[in-house]
Amino acid sequence: MNVCIYCSGLKVIKFGSRSTEERGNIQRFFCKDCSKTFCLDDGFKHRHKSKKTILDTLVLLPKQSLREIADFMELSKNTPLAWMKAYSDRLLGFLKEKVQTRCDVLHMDELFLKMCGGFHYIWDSICKDTRFAFWFLAPNRTKEYAKRLMQMSANPFDALVTDGAFSYIMPIKEWYGLRFYYMKYHRCESFEDKKHNNLVERLQNTLRRYLHLRRGFYNCKTGNRFMEFLWIYYNFIRNHMTIGCTPAEKAGLVCFFGLKRESERLLKLIELSFFAFVLRLFGRWFNWIWVHQP
Repeated sequence: MNVCIYCSGLKVIKFGSRSTEERGNIQRFFCKDCSKTFCLDDGFKHRHKSKKTILDTLVLLPKQSLREIADFMELSKNTPLAWMKAYSDRLLGFLKEKVQTRCDVLHMDELFLKMCGGFHYIWDSICKDTRFAFWFLAPNRTKEYAKRLMQMSANPFDALVTDGAFSYIMPIKEWYGLRFYYMKYHRCESFEDKKHNNLVERLQNTLRRYLHLRRGFYNCKTGNRFMEFLWIYYNFIRNHMTIGCTPAEKAGLVCFFGLKRESERLLKLIELSFFAFVLRLFGRWFNWIWVHQP
C-alpha cells in the first residue's frame, strides 16, 4: 500500500527509480495531490550501505567493541554508534507496545557499574516463566527507581522476589498493600536463603559480558541509549538457551516463523515497524476524510 509521506494521499503512481551504488535501484513515487516525489521508507532510507552490512553491524554491537566492529566491517568508527541510535529509536516506538503484561513470578535486583569515577546501578527484572527482562541505568538506589522498575516491568505479577535492598519495601506496601507484602513478597537477605534470586543473578552475568566491552559510559543518558538497544537484542533477537527461543516468542508477543539467524529477526522487526508506520499514515488520511466528508 503506497501512501504519500507528505500529505497521506492515496493518488500515488510510480515515478522512475533512484540508482545507488550498494543498494541497487530504488523505486520512486509521485503524489498527484501534493505534486511531490518520494521514496518509501523501508527502514534503510538514506543509508549508503546495503541491508546486509547494516544488519550484520547491529547484530555485532552487543558482542564486540565499536572499534573492532568498525575495523571488521570497514566502516567509520562513528557509523556503528549512529546506526544503533537510529534503529533503537525506530524499534522502541514499535516494541514498547509489545511488552509482557502478565507474570507469575518476577525477580528484581541491582547491578553495580563503575563509571564516571563512581558507582552507578543497573536496575533489572526478569520473569521466571518467559525470561522477558527489563532494565535501566540509574545513578543511585532509591525507592523512586524501585517504583520505576516495578512500573516498567511485567504487571501484574503473582509473586515478587528481590534482594535484601530496603528500596523495594515502601513501593510494594504503597502499590500492592500489606497482604501482598507479607504473603507474596520474598526478600532474600542472605545467600543461604532457599528461595534464592539466582535467576536475575544469571541475567546480570549476561549484562556484565556485554558491558565489559564498553568499559563504562560517559553519563547515564548515553548509557541508557546502549541499554535500550541491548534490551531489544536480548528480548526480541537473541535466542535464549533455557527456553529455546527468544523471550518475546515465549511470551507470545512476536512470531518469527522459523527465522534462525539474528540478522533475519532484526530485519523482520524493522519491516514490522515500517508497516506500523504506514498504517499510522493511512489512519491520518482516514481521519481527515472522516472529518471533511460532506
